[in-house]
Amino acid sequence: MDQHYAKQLLEKYKSGNCSQFEKEQVESWIDFGEFPEFTLSEKELQNQMNALSSALPLHRERRLWPRFSIAAALAFIVMSIGITYYKTNTPPGQKEKPTVKNIVPGKTGATLTLANGQKIKLSDAVNGEIAKETGVSITKMQNGQLAYQFAPTANGSAKKNMLNTLSTARGETYLLILPDKSKVWLNAASSITYFTNLIDKGVRRVQLKGEAYFEVFKDKSHPFIVSTANQEVEVLGTHFNINSYADEPATTTTLLEGSVKVKQGPISHMLKPDQQAAIDKGGKFTLSNVNADDAVAWKDGVFLFEDEPLESIMRRISRWYNLDIEYAKDVDKDKLYSGGVSRYENVSTVLEILESTKNIHLKIEERRIIVMK
Repeated sequence: MDQHYAKQLLEKYKSGNCSQFEKEQVESWIDFGEFPEFTLSEKELQNQMNALSSALPLHRERRLWPRFSIAAALAFIVMSIGITYYKTNTPPGQKEKPTVKNIVPGKTGATLTLANGQKIKLSDAVNGEIAKETGVSITKMQNGQLAYQFAPTANGSAKKNMLNTLSTARGETYLLILPDKSKVWLNAASSITYFTNLIDKGVRRVQLKGEAYFEVFKDKSHPFIVSTANQEVEVLGTHFNINSYADEPATTTTLLEGSVKVKQGPISHMLKPDQQAAIDKGGKFTLSNVNADDAVAWKDGVFLFEDEPLESIMRRISRWYNLDIEYAKDVDKDKLYSGGVSRYENVSTVLEILESTKNIHLKIEERRIIVMK
């Protein structure tokens, strides 16, 4: 995209003068991380952050940037604004670190499995209607989103309700719009299974593996239930994130707005905004107060970690860059790290920021990252 046009569009967005199409275009950059790149001075970046953060809707403000020193960052990003900032800290006369065997970041992509077993790779599918099942039209939209819409059948009634599954591989993410207009952002190495008309016995029900952020359309007569391996989350209309990867020590549910009920067998807990429920493999339930924005930083294109164990950080990097992780014997996997970096940087930039702590050394060999002291 022409940078002059993109900058003009951002200026219009800041001032509130965008058309509906232009507004959706800018917010699509934000949602998918596929926005134009600008080389900005530190002062220009600060001005853009101040102006654009006030222009964005409240639920998009992500309060990420005040935590970090911009001058110390190699490639920090503020996805709630949609501008990438690059700053090179190479002293005069010193050669830059070579980026050999670099690995590019993940991208928008997923596979849709229909009820008859047919698989549609969405990155290869053309825009427009790609399938129709049980009176529901399945459309790949121009911005890459997958949307389900009710469509009349020949006799005016829906056929038998069927299951679809949308799955992302490592290195993929996708936005799904369900028939009730609820939105689901699917993180890498995740899947969501749902009925084609969504409703089953009066309930909107989906099954999740991995991680997803939900913006559920309010419908008091049809509760929305998300099932994972060890819990159910029941909502009417709200915004929340669920992380339920099989290789994580616990399933976490984080509430941004509204309310949700987290159920585990006969036990249930109501969450308030900025609360997180965690259920570990043994069934132990923990409720804690958190900054809920941190849990959805991935959806806004940011790796954000605060006092997070090294092994947990490397699992996230592994999923997004489609890499395997190998540890030397003397590495402390439980050591805590804090920081943030764009998910849309090449992996070398992410690793350089981790290495800047001087506590670890990270080496890329083909599709592996070797973690050493």
